[in-house]
Amino acid sequence: MPAPVPARARARGTPPATLADVDVLVGEVRTTLLQNSHQVSAETAARLLDLDPGSRVRSATRPFAHAVSPDERTGVHCPLVTSTGTAANGVGTVLARVSVTGGVILQASARTRLVRAVGERRLPWSHYLARPGVIEVDGRSSGDDLADGFLQEPTRTSAADPARGPLDLGAVGNRLLTRVQRMPHIDRVTLLRARRTRLRFAVTWQPPDPSDPPGSEEPAAPDIEFVVHDESLRTLRLRLPPQVRDLTDAVVVCEDLALHDWLLSTVGSLVDNSRIGVDPAADVVARIRPAIDHLLHLWMPGAKVAENLAGIWAALERRPGFSKQWASLRGQIQNQLMMAILESQSVVSARSSNAFNDGFEEVSHGA
Repeated sequence: MPAPVPARARARGTPPATLADVDVLVGEVRTTLLQNSHQVSAETAARLLDLDPGSRVRSATRPFAHAVSPDERTGVHCPLVTSTGTAANGVGTVLARVSVTGGVILQASARTRLVRAVGERRLPWSHYLARPGVIEVDGRSSGDDLADGFLQEPTRTSAADPARGPLDLGAVGNRLLTRVQRMPHIDRVTLLRARRTRLRFAVTWQPPDPSDPPGSEEPAAPDIEFVVHDESLRTLRLRLPPQVRDLTDAVVVCEDLALHDWLLSTVGSLVDNSRIGVDPAADVVARIRPAIDHLLHLWMPGAKVAENLAGIWAALERRPGFSKQWASLRGQIQNQLMMAILESQSVVSARSSNAFNDGFEEVSHGA
């Protein structure tokens, strides 16, 4: 297992939260390749994501083709994992959606907001359904305790009581991916072999800085911890400035990071397995051509991210340096393309020379 690779941009410390401070956005994004032999059109993508006939699929063509399904609501009542082992239980709803980017990349994200329960007793479901995307938490766990616990690998559900497993947002997103991949609008033939990745995220907010002048709207720098655990699992811990409260923008950042992390991992794996330096460049290019045709043009980190959250990508570009790694991959691919051209020209030149020599010999013999 590779060693964790942290990416930090800490601006100020965050004291431990109190019982009244529970306000945590948690979620998981799963990213994979759409099972189709070619890039789907915008019309087909809309059909794939039309999971709720009563709602509209949102789509855009700039900066790249992107379509997003309406949110689906799932009710949950389950234990919550905490980093300290403190008992916590949650009741509420999870929101999940699925998207298609560039006609080839499929993503599902599920998220919910953890808040302190309004009372000690469970309320009727109508109360929780009226607060979509919110889970009310009982127990004495803090916001940081819940956030750090969620980022841990969840324990397996007990066979004796499978319904009482911990909150698993990845399973909610996975069901959406399965629904889309089984749609009749695609042929279920993949463009290339690509591993599915999981980005689990937890977002909390920094406390107000007493040194800031009254009425100040200048946001502080976000606190970011991005960790690559293995070939498929990543975790993201965000502590945002108190002025940044839009949950939708925070979710978009996490989905954008998951998308570009998948691109980097997929193209990197393809290049690593293309036998560069072993086989002729033309054979290498043939193996990585699907990435050239369908993936390279989708690299636009932060293009969909709100301006007040642009500092997150700025921090990730410093370390681990996503775009630097991507530029290195593009350089390797471009070098192989040049080598293939030179090899092709060399073969053509050799054939022309041989033909000329053969013709010259025939003329000489005839003379």
